[in-house]
Amino acid sequence: MTTLKPDTVAQPPSKPAFFKRLSVLYAITAALLLTLTVFTWRTLDRLVAENDWVTHTYEVMERTEAVISRLRTIQADAIAYAATGDIVRRGEFEDMAPLLDAELNALADLVRDNPVQVRRMSEFAASVREEYAESLHLVQDRRKSGSRPTDMPDIGVTKIRGLSGGILSEENRLLSQRNLDSARSALVTRSIAAAALLVSLLALALAYWLVLRSHREEQAARAGLNDANLRLNQSLADARDMSETMSKLATFGELLHGCQTMDEVREGIGKSLGALLPQLGGRLALINPSQNLASIGAHWGRHGLLAESVFAPEDCWALRRGQAYPLAGTTPSFSCKHVQWPNPDSPNAGYLCVPLAAHNEMIGVLTFDGERAPTADERRIALAAAEQLSLALANLRLKETLRTQSIRDPLTGLFNRRYLEVSLERELQRAARRTQPLAVLMLDIDHFKRFNDTLGHEAGDALLAQFAEVLKHAARAEDIACRYGGEEFTVILLEADAATAQRRAEAIRQSTSDMSMTWRNQQMPHVTVSIGIAVFPRDAQAPADLLHRADAALYLAKKAGRNRVASAESDSSAAETGA
Repeated sequence: MTTLKPDTVAQPPSKPAFFKRLSVLYAITAALLLTLTVFTWRTLDRLVAENDWVTHTYEVMERTEAVISRLRTIQADAIAYAATGDIVRRGEFEDMAPLLDAELNALADLVRDNPVQVRRMSEFAASVREEYAESLHLVQDRRKSGSRPTDMPDIGVTKIRGLSGGILSEENRLLSQRNLDSARSALVTRSIAAAALLVSLLALALAYWLVLRSHREEQAARAGLNDANLRLNQSLADARDMSETMSKLATFGELLHGCQTMDEVREGIGKSLGALLPQLGGRLALINPSQNLASIGAHWGRHGLLAESVFAPEDCWALRRGQAYPLAGTTPSFSCKHVQWPNPDSPNAGYLCVPLAAHNEMIGVLTFDGERAPTADERRIALAAAEQLSLALANLRLKETLRTQSIRDPLTGLFNRRYLEVSLERELQRAARRTQPLAVLMLDIDHFKRFNDTLGHEAGDALLAQFAEVLKHAARAEDIACRYGGEEFTVILLEADAATAQRRAEAIRQSTSDMSMTWRNQQMPHVTVSIGIAVFPRDAQAPADLLHRADAALYLAKKAGRNRVASAESDSSAAETGA
């Protein structure tokens, strides 16, 4: 900015010419600011649209996994009915058919806008219905013949997995392309903002020079121009702050979607939101899976209000109403119970609660507070940040759910057979490196089939679930308890020799004998368990061999009268049994 000395100043222009030039400068600056604001808001709208597409992608993923899960259940019911003739399993198979069609139709609706996905969806649906047709044929053969088929097909969805992978890879490709388009748009917006700011600054410099020239003519005019300059400076500062805020919000969203665990979210959210809203303190409260408690998971900044560390969701008006509270431009008539004013004589303190929700489920709430109520700009930033956080938390929960479903047995909550095989190989290698023993227990509930046939499958499932609780209680944190299949279970005991394994097995056997179960207000008969033990490296070194030896020991325990523990010795002899 250059200031001319009085002796170099030319004759001042006439008032009309002076104000005309000044008006042109103001018009240019206002147009630039308006353009900058429009591009900034368009960028925000585009970010919101991209978030909607992210949600769309995860819906496709959920629907695809739901179809595969439904098909697996149908196949399992068909094979179970063909093997046992159980009318209940046939009814469950028939009830699942319309649900499978509904899942396929919903998935087709989601990908209808993409011709590539429509073609892949057609192949995927055809493969699913082909698998269903094979299951239906198996059921019909059983109904006609009344006897168990000689060839029982294996449950497998490898081909369907490949087709579903094509659908998901296309969705991920589209998501990557949209993120690239968003980054390009942000770059263009920043470039335009920088150019607009530069031209605006030049216009301000020229306007200021004109004001100095007119200073000797009219003191009042100079004061008015100075006031106009102040307003323009403030507008530019606001525009610059908004541009920086949009950039920070974009970075905040990218970092959130890159988080792999909830701890990473808790650790980083304070610094990010503290930078976005430096005048406000904040707290993140997450709702537990039972939806009855919300607890503070992270907090940052300087707070003007006190807050409960644990509270009921209904104590927060934002969670009750499903929208930010208090409403914009209003003074709350009712206060959230989880915030408190430390000093009743400080009425300037204020707060804002923003609910976190995704897929029609409340996840938690963000609370901002300070020595004053949040401004309108701070409110808009808080809402945008909450939307980014909601999507990130929903994404983390979906990943955790998918991971749990892939390694856990849904009935008992124990690890499944696939996880057992992977874990056993890993732990055997680790035990060999450390020269430490490892024991495998193979457990089978005695006379389970008779229990199941007498009391029904629901009672049998309840028995399996309660027996699983016995195993969970008996297993240490480092042990691995799994459902091997049917009424068979496996426990991997780390750093356990033969004597330790024998004591642990006897404790499980005794706990099972003492187990009391009530089903539908009726006391169920007591059950017992037979257990086989194999120890590494004494009995076997390979995972398959160790499981085989444990299974052989289990057979010895059953052959010896059940309700006992047998150990696999190197010469295939059985150890003493438990009473």
